[in-house]
Amino acid sequence: MATVTIRPDGVESSTGFDVSGATLVSRINDEDDGTIATQTSVTCEATFTLANDSSYSGATIDSIRLSVTGLTAGKASTCEATCTIKNASGTDLQSTTHTFGNTTSTQAGADVTSGLDSSIVDGLKIVIDPDSAGMRLAEVFLTVNYTAAAAATTPFIGFNSGKYKIVAGKIKI
Repeated sequence: MATVTIRPDGVESSTGFDVSGATLVSRINDEDDGTIATQTSVTCEATFTLANDSSYSGATIDSIRLSVTGLTAGKASTCEATCTIKNASGTDLQSTTHTFGNTTSTQAGADVTSGLDSSIVDGLKIVIDPDSAGMRLAEVFLTVNYTAAAAATTPFIGFNSGKYKIVAGKIKI
C-alpha cells in the first residue's frame, strides 16, 4: 500500500479568520506549525479545496484520513473544531469534532474506507468550523492510502503481421 499526503490548494469560502484567500491557504498548507490563521470572530468557518496527485490516479483507494493541527487562541484552555470531509456534491463523508489545548497538536479523524475512488478523492473539500472559544489553525492535510494499479508483467512484445524495419539494437529469437 502506498501513501500520499494532499493539502489544500484553494479556499471556497472563509469567515472569522485574520487572513483569507491565498494567504489563508498558504498558512495551513505549508507544513509549518509556526504559520497560523487565527480565529478573530465568534462565527468562524473555512471550506478548502484539495490539490490532486497523479500518483493515485487509476489506483484503488483504500482509505483517507483528515488531520488538523492547531491550538486554542485567547484565554480559553481548550477549543473544539468540527472538521468535515465533503465530496464534490457537498455530501459529508465524515465529520469529527476535535479538541485542541494550549499547545500545538495534530488531531486525526478515523479512516474513511468506503465509496472511494481517485475521482472522488480529486473532488474532496474540507470544512473547518471552530467553536466560539477561539482557535489558531496551523495545518490541514489529507492522507490517502492506495494500492497502485497492477502493471503488465509479460516481458514479451506482440507484433501484428507485416513488415518491420530494425534501425538499431539487437534482436534475440
